[in-house]
Amino acid sequence: MKTQNRAKDGFSNERDFVKKLNSNKKHRFWKILNLTQSKDLFFVKVEGRKLCKTTNEKILPKSDVYIAKINIDEKELKKKKFYIDENSDLDVSKFAKNSGISVKMRNTNYQIDKSSVDKFVTRFGSKELFAGATIYSQNVDDFRKNHKVLKASKINWKDFSNYFGHSFLGEINESTNFNDTHKKIFKEIQKKSYQEITSQALKNEKILNSLFKGDDEFDDPHCATWLLINDELTQKIPINFYVTKGSSGGGNHPTVVFKPSR
Repeated sequence: MKTQNRAKDGFSNERDFVKKLNSNKKHRFWKILNLTQSKDLFFVKVEGRKLCKTTNEKILPKSDVYIAKINIDEKELKKKKFYIDENSDLDVSKFAKNSGISVKMRNTNYQIDKSSVDKFVTRFGSKELFAGATIYSQNVDDFRKNHKVLKASKINWKDFSNYFGHSFLGEINESTNFNDTHKKIFKEIQKKSYQEITSQALKNEKILNSLFKGDDEFDDPHCATWLLINDELTQKIPINFYVTKGSSGGGNHPTVVFKPSR
């Protein structure tokens, strides 16, 4: 017998989300958000980077869309195909409090968070742990890039060796010829760093909030009060994620990346 799963709306991206919700004020999400009186309320897609209050740098915010009170008639709305973003010629400044939503949860390949050293230290308090997670550990030919990784992490090889308990690493300098012994140690350090970061995050509600919602990092509406997970709105923070090394531009700009587990 053929069945239909009405709970699955199949939102493919932020644009699709905005258009569907603005064209259907009876959608269950309006009720979940407690905004059933939504005649002059519309979803707006976030555009560009926003100021992160903890690092004072402009980065991608946690919310992808939010709701604002907008003066627009039905004819104009249809002309825009129900799509509104922050670059629109409409006034979107009268946003509904706590209406920011992260809608990136459906694709398991997306990044939950991409953390620079400054943002990482704000969360985890360790430059050495950041370096441990972002070192090159797979190919010996890449290991010279780790000089740049440590420099970007604002530490030296002695700091690194003391933190991870490998005095052997404290002897590394620009003339060091890296070999398989270094590879073994680097791989071990990176694995342990990933584990330690994950463990600390899962034990710390503030870190989890920073990764998924960003209440302390962004002003409303660019923090995410809500998450769209498997086409369902929730305020519950998931715990099924993993840590990995992001692209680093040859070691000059290392990042720690958090991604949802499959």
